[in-house]
Amino acid sequence: MNAIACKAVLFDLDGTLVDSGACIEKLWTEWATRHHLDVKHVLANIHGRTIEETLRLVSPYFANQQCVDEVKALAIEALSQVSAIGGAIEFVRQLPPACWAIVTSGAKKVSMQSVNSAGIPLPEMMITSEDIMHGKPHPEPYLMAAANFGLPVQKCVIFEDAESGVKSALAAGGQVIVVGAGVPITSPQIKATVADLTGFKAEFVDGIIHLSW
Repeated sequence: MNAIACKAVLFDLDGTLVDSGACIEKLWTEWATRHHLDVKHVLANIHGRTIEETLRLVSPYFANQQCVDEVKALAIEALSQVSAIGGAIEFVRQLPPACWAIVTSGAKKVSMQSVNSAGIPLPEMMITSEDIMHGKPHPEPYLMAAANFGLPVQKCVIFEDAESGVKSALAAGGQVIVVGAGVPITSPQIKATVADLTGFKAEFVDGIIHLSW
């Protein structure tokens, strides 16, 4: 058995709590095809990034509100079909609502579609793209979440799946558990790589969350 202690748990959303990877790739493929773009180039820039950042990386030409709104509309439709990552619902239900947060690169309306469609319980805190100046891999999202808890980020365990998200978590200084296939990054801050969240247990004792799996 593995174990780690913390004072708050921070989760990425897509690919970490919600199995949305295929839906996200499908909607970006549809958008790229609609605009006669190289689908592989577009898909290489989507995971763990805000819509705005992806559009800037694809081409400054598409970095405008009309394109952002177009992608958001596609995302809301696509994400109505998602499900929870294995073990995610059971895991977060064990956590005190005031001690965990979702920290996502997604827009709030899009992220709420994912959460509601997958049946993920809502935490008291959710950091979305509208709340930040710099998206992942910048550390701002996780630093903001920790600060909102009144904690140093070193007291948080961060669950992430995408390379840009892991870089964000590491740069912030958190303890990281990678969900999914893994990332090409090594760091003593990465405490484990797991296929999904099945079997995770949480016990809250005297203000400390004890995680085991």
